[in-house]
Amino acid sequence: MKKTALAALVAVFLAGCAPDAWQNVKATGFNAFVDQVAVECAPLHAGPQVITVNYSPPNYATDLYDQWFDATSRLYYKKSTSQTYLNDINNYFGDARTQASAQCVVSKLPPPEQRPNAPAGRW
Repeated sequence: MKKTALAALVAVFLAGCAPDAWQNVKATGFNAFVDQVAVECAPLHAGPQVITVNYSPPNYATDLYDQWFDATSRLYYKKSTSQTYLNDINNYFGDARTQASAQCVVSKLPPPEQRPNAPAGRW
């Protein structure tokens, strides 16, 4: 009985988390987009970090990466506009290299009709 209640509590807790809070394996389109821009916009700067294919930030840089990742996710899933994305990235990082990388990311976006509103099965 207690194990079932604990499992239910954990499930409720995890259901309330942001879709991309950890790794979203169902976001194959977005994950492919991030890998694509990591190559096509190389070096892809997010502040002092350089985002590469299958990037995993070091512990000291997870907050910065999370800001970049969340903003880029909102852009990809049409939750923010290109101009909002560029403003957000500039506000988060404020350096010319990161802003140039953000402009490259925007230039590589698929058309809106080719992007989903959310990862499959998540929202």
